[in-house]
Amino acid sequence: MLQNISWSQFWLVIILTSLIYYLLIWIIIYKAKFSLPHFKPRISNAVFSSGTDGEDINVILRDLERTFEDKQNKSELILALKRKIQSYQEIDDPGFRDSINRFILSESQIKCSIRLVEDDLRTLWK
Repeated sequence: MLQNISWSQFWLVIILTSLIYYLLIWIIIYKAKFSLPHFKPRISNAVFSSGTDGEDINVILRDLERTFEDKQNKSELILALKRKIQSYQEIDDPGFRDSINRFILSESQIKCSIRLVEDDLRTLWK
């Protein structure tokens, strides 16, 4: 049976199978990008007035920036951030959350002199 298969046919099947496999993996990982518009969770129009992701994240970061003012201790800051982030719980994109988490880590260190750790960030998104 293997005598009827040429090397070019073998490599063609291997390449096509690999492409299909990696395409499926890519779709599974980035499924939020492929969701239908009416099924995709929406955040209120008051938060997102623009259409691009870069501008959307800037709106969120500006909104979060006010949270760091006058926070004296870690628990007070975490509680205030948790209340703010509850309105952004619908965001499923990992890159979006990572950007927000990096911003929170840097701003808490710079403006409040409070060092947050990964466990603190996980509690914010629960």
